[in-house]
This record gives sequence, C-alpha cells and structure tokens, in this order.
Amino acid sequence: MIIFGTRGVKSTIKEGNFICPQCATTRPYKHKKVTRFFTLYFIPVIPLGRIGDYVECQSCKGTFVERVLDYNPNQQNNEFQSVYEQAMRHSMVLIMLADGEIDESEMEMVQKIINKFGHNDMSMEELEAYVEEVQANSEPIDTYLKEVAPSLNEHGKEMIIKCALAVAAADGHVDPSELQLISEMAKAMEMSTSHLKGIINEIVEQKPSFSNN
Repeated sequence: MIIFGTRGVKSTIKEGNFICPQCATTRPYKHKKVTRFFTLYFIPVIPLGRIGDYVECQSCKGTFVERVLDYNPNQQNNEFQSVYEQAMRHSMVLIMLADGEIDESEMEMVQKIINKFGHNDMSMEELEAYVEEVQANSEPIDTYLKEVAPSLNEHGKEMIIKCALAVAAADGHVDPSELQLISEMAKAMEMSTSHLKGIINEIVEQKPSFSNN
C-alpha cells in the first residue's frame, strides 16, 4: 500500500534578538518559513510552495507575524498582552465547561496553559473563582479571540487551537460540544475548515488514543 500526503516543513530564515510581546523583554528569535511538501511514506519529497512565515520567540515559544520585529513595547505591549491573556483564559475555560462537567484533569490543564502563556501565574483557587465568574457572566468564545487574531500568524493561531484540544482531551475523551466550540474558535480567527481538520488530524496521529466518542 502506497501512503502519500502533504505536510508543512519549517526552516529558519534568520535569527536575532527582538522585544517579545509575551515576555515583555528582549529575547532571541528565529524567523521561520513553512513550505508545503508532498510526502511519500511520511517522508517530504517534493516542495509544493511556501505556506507562510512567522517569528518565534526562543524563550516562551510564542509565534508572531513578521511585523513584530518592529514592535514598540511602549505603545503596544500592555494592550496586546492583556487581550492575549484574556483570550487564552476565556476560551480555555469555556472549552472545559462545554461538556457540562468540571474535571480535575481539565482544570489542571487549563491552569498550566494560562500560566505558560501569561505573565501572572494563576493559582487553582483563583482559577476556580474565575470559572465561577465565567459561568455567571457567559460571553461568546470569540469575545477576545477576534481582537487578538490580527496580531497572530497561522502558526500562532494553531497554538491556541492545540491548547484548546489539549484541554478538551485532558479527561480522556473529546466531547462533540467541545469540538463545536473549537470550530467556533477557528472561525473567529479566520481559519479554514480544512486547516482546522488538519490540526485535529495531526493530534490524532501523535496521540492515537485521542477520541471524540
């Protein structure tokens, strides 16, 4: 049986130092490009064209569009970071609540993600209080995502979707209601349906136990 398909292959264009919006200080970066390859037996064989490029902070691993290299922290940092953190907190908690249950493993995953991508660590007690706040004042999942999406490239958007999938799968299975919310997240960030399916399929290949049953 012949196995073929396509996949994106990343390569570094240049390296240097920049002011990372997430770290709020000077960090090393890599400017990477992504090229789509035809694969044969999972091996990249024929380049099919450049998909895009992004800047990756080598400290926090956050990814940004190329114009971030001209980033002025005095004008942009507080606004971007605030919306970014709100988007992560809000969307991850809504994914956790989508199936109507609050699982301990999902709570731990949400806390891990919030603390990884934010400047201010959130304790479990603070997270529990925030969950209650979200439950009492429910806002659409795209409330903050639409604001932060223009500052993220495709790779950065993928990272948010992968975080949401990690939360959804933390309790051992992914509920259809969680997948529906993830689909709404992708739509808010103007990701195509095929792009979203590609991310999900990538997770399935990496974790065969991943299931939406």
